[in-house]
Amino acid sequence: MDDLVQAVVDEVLRRQGQRPALLVGRAPQAAAGWRFVTDGPYEAVILGSLTAAELLRFPDEASAQALLEGKPVYYCPEGLDYRRHAKTASRALWSALLAAERRLRALGVQELAQKSALVTAEEARRLLHSGLPVTGRLTPLARDVLEGRA
Repeated sequence: MDDLVQAVVDEVLRRQGQRPALLVGRAPQAAAGWRFVTDGPYEAVILGSLTAAELLRFPDEASAQALLEGKPVYYCPEGLDYRRHAKTASRALWSALLAAERRLRALGVQELAQKSALVTAEEARRLLHSGLPVTGRLTPLARDVLEGRA
């Protein structure tokens, strides 16, 4: 009987656009369309947060298994805790963390779709100076900054 009730609940949520996702770390602020589960069947893995040590050791068991099975794995940029230490981290550690973030994307982990923020030229310069990736919609001047023309 419990299995039947769970099957009905799952179907109702699926029809409402709430697909099951395995959550790793903290729940992201904006993850519309996902219902977080801790085990059982899921359609994707969402990395809500990663500490510096977790990022350097990535992939974890759940993410590696999902990638092997062809399931999408998403990360939340605001959940990458190491970014708060741009000014205090040693250069070698900061470089290793940036490389680990690039490796994360190279393995097929995608950024969780958020509201697309408009990035101005000033914001693009600030992100470049701090070594952070520039993501979002770019103004024409911000694009010129990234291309080295402004």
